[in-house]
Amino acid sequence: MKTVSSDYIKEIKAQVRLINEALKRVQEAEKIQETTYNTSQYKRAKDEAIDASSDVMVALEEVVRLASAMGCAAGLYDINKYHKIVELDFRDSHK
Repeated sequence: MKTVSSDYIKEIKAQVRLINEALKRVQEAEKIQETTYNTSQYKRAKDEAIDASSDVMVALEEVVRLASAMGCAAGLYDINKYHKIVELDFRDSHK
């Protein structure tokens, strides 16, 4: 039987798989960076790690959005509330 949150759970699981794949890409790229003596291979691996890290953040943002929507559908959160990932710049917090 389909529940209110079953579609959200399915989508969240898909995003978690993407996160795990991206984390594996980061780890593989870092291994290459640690072992290579070739500058161009190091740069390619570094760029791959950056791209994979970005993919992790995009997937995490989607998971937060989906979890927020699931919470609203279940009555946990007010329908007018929305959760998201916020970038904080700590350099400005000491002013």
